[in-house]
Amino acid sequence: MKLEKSGRKWVVIGDGEGWVFDQKFPTKWKASIALKVFNEGGRVSDYWERARQEQPAPRFPWEATKKVEKALEEIRQLGPGCDEIEEFAKNAPHGVVTAARGENYFGPRFHDTWGEKQGGRVHIDIGCCGYHLMLDQRWAKHFIKFVKDRRQPITEKE
Repeated sequence: MKLEKSGRKWVVIGDGEGWVFDQKFPTKWKASIALKVFNEGGRVSDYWERARQEQPAPRFPWEATKKVEKALEEIRQLGPGCDEIEEFAKNAPHGVVTAARGENYFGPRFHDTWGEKQGGRVHIDIGCCGYHLMLDQRWAKHFIKFVKDRRQPITEKE
């Protein structure tokens, strides 16, 4: 018996009969567990129990973390003020900006909620004027560009 990819699913190929030959598995590791359970004389319910126990850990977002840390250093060098945070927040979508507790300036600081909560991610927290910005790798670039553009002197065309 061996595992083989069939389209987008994994199947067990070989001579024999049983539940493992009738199933299609979404990932190779699940097909491998099913084959082990079947060879041990287990049932489908035994497979599901083992699959829940042996579920691999989610991959850590190393690339996103590096990008966010680099953006954090740039934001710290820029030292954005409350007026810049407030103006950016007024045009940012929900999820990037939420209400903050209080009016005081806070951040910028690195915050990692990856794997801790639904929709968790690595991001930069910064806030002021009742706004709390959560800048992931994409939105951190937008914020940096916004601050730099805002600070550019307006030149008149001659």
